[in-house]
Amino acid sequence: MLTSSRLARITYTFCRAASSAFVQQHRQWCRRSRSLMVAVGLLVVATVASSCGADDNDSVRLLTPTPSARASVTSTEVANPLPTPKVTPPPDANKLFRNLDDFLKMYDYPKDATFGRLKIPTVSVDARIASRTVGRDGVMADPSGPADVVWYDLGDWPGLGGKPGEGGNAIFSGHVDYDYLIPYAGVKYRGQGVFSKISALSNGDLIEVEYGGKVLRYQVVSRKQYNAGSGVEWTSVWSNKVAKDTITLYTCGGAFDTISKEYSDRVVVRAERVP
Repeated sequence: MLTSSRLARITYTFCRAASSAFVQQHRQWCRRSRSLMVAVGLLVVATVASSCGADDNDSVRLLTPTPSARASVTSTEVANPLPTPKVTPPPDANKLFRNLDDFLKMYDYPKDATFGRLKIPTVSVDARIASRTVGRDGVMADPSGPADVVWYDLGDWPGLGGKPGEGGNAIFSGHVDYDYLIPYAGVKYRGQGVFSKISALSNGDLIEVEYGGKVLRYQVVSRKQYNAGSGVEWTSVWSNKVAKDTITLYTCGGAFDTISKEYSDRVVVRAERVP
C-alpha cells in the first residue's frame, strides 16, 4: 500500500518542492520554462510536466532532430520530377522560436510521442502524447518540449493512475510555458506551452483522448489550484479509486518567482468519461 510519505515523493518530484529527492527532480523540470506572465501560469502535467522549465545552464538529454525540408528544384528538372530526398538540417542552438505552430511545422513532435492524442477544443489544444514510466524511485520525467503532452504509467504505484478508458485515473501533464533549448530539435523556444490555457477550462468542457484506436470523450468536472508548498493530500488527486473513468491534467500555475524560476501553484483539471 502506498504510504503518505511515498505519495509525497511521487507528487513533489514533478513539482519540485525543496524538501525531498522527488521534489528536487521536479525543480529541474520546472526550471525549463519561464512564464510569459510573472503572476499567472498554467500547470502543464500537465511540469507536467507537464510543465515549467529551466535556464540554459541546466544539462539536457540530446536526442535526434526531426525537422525536414524539401530539396530545391532546378531549372533542368522535368515538369513532374521524381520525389526528392528530405534533408534534415543540423541543430541550430541560436535559432529561437516563439510560436508553437511555427515550431511544429518545422520540427514536429518528439519521436516517442506515439501513445495517443489529446484534444481540448475550448482552449485550442490538439497535441500528441508520449508516455513515461514512474518507477519505484518516484521520478516523473518531463515532456520533451513545449508541445507534447505526457501520460504517466503509475503501474508500480498501486492505487494510483491508470490508462484512458480502463476505469482508472489517467494522469497527463504538459508545459504551461517554456524558455529553453528543445533537446530533440536542437533549437530554442520561448513562449506558451501546450497547457498554457487549461486554467481557463470550466465544468462541462469536453476533452478527447485518442488512444488504442478509439476516441474517448471526457467532460470537465473540476478545476483546482493547489499551493505547491502547502502539504496537499495528493492521494485524492492521483487515486484511481474513482466512480467513473477519469483523466487528470496538471501543469504549473500561480505566481512565477524570477529568482528561483519556480511557480507557486499547481493547476489540476479533472474530467470524467461521457458517451
